[in-house]
Amino acid sequence: MYTQTDELATQYGSINLGRGAPDFDGPPVVRHAALTAMRSGLNQYSASAGHPELLRVLAETAASDGLDYDPGAEITVTAGATEALAVALETLLKPGDEVLMLEPFYDSYPALVLRAGGIPVPVPLVRHGSAYVLDVDAVAAAVTARTKVLLLNTPHNPTGWSASADELKALADIVLRHGLHVVCDEVYAELVYGSVDGDEMRHPSIASLPGLRERTIVCSSASKSLSVCGWRVGWAYAPRRLSSALRHAHRMLSYCAPVPLQLGVAEGLTWARETGWFDQQRTVYRERRDALVSGLTAAGLRPVVPTSGYMVIAQTGTVLPHDPMVANEVLARDHGVTGLPLSGFFENPERASGLLRFAFCKELAVIEEAGRRLAALSSTDAVPSERSRKIHAGSE
Repeated sequence: MYTQTDELATQYGSINLGRGAPDFDGPPVVRHAALTAMRSGLNQYSASAGHPELLRVLAETAASDGLDYDPGAEITVTAGATEALAVALETLLKPGDEVLMLEPFYDSYPALVLRAGGIPVPVPLVRHGSAYVLDVDAVAAAVTARTKVLLLNTPHNPTGWSASADELKALADIVLRHGLHVVCDEVYAELVYGSVDGDEMRHPSIASLPGLRERTIVCSSASKSLSVCGWRVGWAYAPRRLSSALRHAHRMLSYCAPVPLQLGVAEGLTWARETGWFDQQRTVYRERRDALVSGLTAAGLRPVVPTSGYMVIAQTGTVLPHDPMVANEVLARDHGVTGLPLSGFFENPERASGLLRFAFCKELAVIEEAGRRLAALSSTDAVPSERSRKIHAGSE
């Protein structure tokens, strides 16, 4: 999917809204701190679990959300959140254990579960009007005697759903009733915007609920919060009884994350918290979200308005073919904008019919130009071009 998106963007010179990475750098203070570390000779290994400075800052970050973790024993710095998820699952799973995950899911999840010997069990989020909602009863019904882990992504990629306090409590009840563990992916925790009506929201971690801290591994990274996706600095918070095994798995997989970048992230997290930079980012992203949603709606697509993250799912409606791969090519070739087909985000790719994901982690001018290009969709015949019909029919 990502390869097709990037190739189409290159081939047709289209605006690439399919790639979920910012087209701008993170704050200068982050880069400056990393460069200072490099120039001062901090270019060798750190302790495998993480540089002490970043571990200290991560403990302070958790404490600001009401969670107490020992930086010397319960926090591990990893090579991105993906590695944190991988070692968390390796720590918790035995061959044949089942893992519940919300669908659509980030496309790495099934592979990470299988790598650890587990069996992925998708539970669909439900589109309700202009939003996705959690079906708690469906989650409860999916639990079997082999279920061991709930892989929970909130705030959620790709839907932009963010679990409410009531939804988290309902999930916590299921976890405690069945003796499950939770692996929680919280990479978008700093990017929660509020409801469609504009109400502010704060991301609550499921680990903060009674009885859940000791059953939860919380995974995150600096990729989204500090706009440094290429740095691959992530982390995992784990209770002491699980942390030793998780740290061993991490040591065998990557040993340590890049040391100068760990120090850049430590400085950046501290600076962002002290200056209110995350609040500023939420304001910036909310404006860009609204601009993208407006452009997609005006084009005749049917977007879901996300309350978190920086992705928008849109249905192709009557203006594009339902096959998302075909729709994406039509968009790139005829309209100069590229999204991301969601086929890899579903167990059955047919469930992705008519769905494309667009990222608004781009400069506002880029999003507005994409909206101008997409506007041509609403003024064209809803019937695809002859070549598009051939592609859709599989004859080309």
